[in-house]
Amino acid sequence: MRSALLGSVLCAAVTSGFLLTATSAVAEDSKPSAALPNLANRLPSVHFYVDTGRLQAMANEAGVERENSSDLGTSRREKLILNTNADQDASIQYELSTGDEQLSANIVDGQQFTISRRPAKDAHGPVVEFHQPQEGPLTLSVIDRGVVHELKAPTIWHLLLTEPELCRQYLLPMLEMFRPEWHLAETTRLVETQMLRTAGEFRPENLRGWDALVADLASDRFAERQRAERELRAGGAAVIPFLQGLDHRRLDYEQWSRIQHIIEAADTDDEDRPESVASRLMADRHVWLVLLDRPEESTRRTAAGALSYLFGEPIQFDPAATEAVRHQQLEKLRKRVGPETPAETK
Repeated sequence: MRSALLGSVLCAAVTSGFLLTATSAVAEDSKPSAALPNLANRLPSVHFYVDTGRLQAMANEAGVERENSSDLGTSRREKLILNTNADQDASIQYELSTGDEQLSANIVDGQQFTISRRPAKDAHGPVVEFHQPQEGPLTLSVIDRGVVHELKAPTIWHLLLTEPELCRQYLLPMLEMFRPEWHLAETTRLVETQMLRTAGEFRPENLRGWDALVADLASDRFAERQRAERELRAGGAAVIPFLQGLDHRRLDYEQWSRIQHIIEAADTDDEDRPESVASRLMADRHVWLVLLDRPEESTRRTAAGALSYLFGEPIQFDPAATEAVRHQQLEKLRKRVGPETPAETK
């Protein structure tokens, strides 16, 4: 993945210095107090992207060491440092202090992200912190008007699916400093749409057909195995999560090897795209629980069907019931799914 992505970065990169310019203040009580800087303009040689649900930062050159700062006294101080390692992973330190707020971003080896935004000493506004460690869950924390929101999730997509409004208001503006045209909210919407569309393909006749093709992968006849693999490859986006959900312990080596090749061939992109993200999340019961709580009855109905498929039996949930009844049913399902939810809100 890294080599193909590096080529695109090299083509797009342009020579630039670290020009630090002022940002305008926008005072609002319940929102961060200033428009955020466009760091993408100052870091054109660094490509920010999402891979398997985690943020990444890769440069087009190894061994870079650059630093620039400006100091206008108490009204504005700013510092930007870029270093790249031998693998061209970018480490970035950014600090901005104004009369209204303090903003900091720390990226280590292109994979660890810590971004925080808080009001200055005598100013008012929310405190926002985002952290992506080398491994483990991502955390978004927001303290606004005395109310604390803390969200933990294994990927950025889980965060955005679970709390879209919280992320839109507080998280996305910070991430878009690095890539203004990232469109993460729109990508998340497309992920949800693709998941619902794929779930609609999990009809009994399709499932029986795919099961038969998987069985044919173990045929004694080479031509039969080849035919079954071709038909599975041509089966569309819904086939991939079906294959990913199979228990490989019940398959022989030939079946599992061919299925792995089909799955790997379906996801060759360097960056996450809606189809690949939706495919990975199709077997995630916790994500379907989130969709089970959507305001649209049609979405709840599709999510109920997907969960029933994953459980292997109909779940006890009425998509058309009142909100109070659905809440009770959801709580029982959450206990059934288990405590290790992909996104925990406090």
